[in-house]
Amino acid sequence: MNTMGEGLKLQARVVEAINHRDYDALDEALSQDFVDHHPGLVDVTSLAVYKRNLAFVNDSLQMKATVEHVVEAGDMLFTHVKLTGKHVGPFFGIEPTGNALAWYTNELWRMKDGKLVERWAVDDLVSVFSQMGVPMPSWG
Repeated sequence: MNTMGEGLKLQARVVEAINHRDYDALDEALSQDFVDHHPGLVDVTSLAVYKRNLAFVNDSLQMKATVEHVVEAGDMLFTHVKLTGKHVGPFFGIEPTGNALAWYTNELWRMKDGKLVERWAVDDLVSVFSQMGVPMPSWG
């Protein structure tokens, strides 16, 4: 059983770990069999793989996360997060540009037994790639 506000505390630990690049601190908030669904990336089925993916993205984009909106209901938590960073490493085949980046992600988290066990995330990758200078398709 999850208590009200527990998800907020767990998600705050995740943000702190990301911002400080302290991926071992994720053990406190995420289950060992953590599952991450993230369009454009391979689905993750363990905390170890999630940490590895997060380190790769953070090494390439130097991300900092700021939670702007949160809704918690039962065992679910929704977050709207602003991410900022700088493109300093290869990302999806795009060589580093040094460009500053800012984008949003929407995340739905599921909790069980005092841990976050699953996440569905949708990032505004159009903004990310556009800020890297990647030409975007036109509408007409």
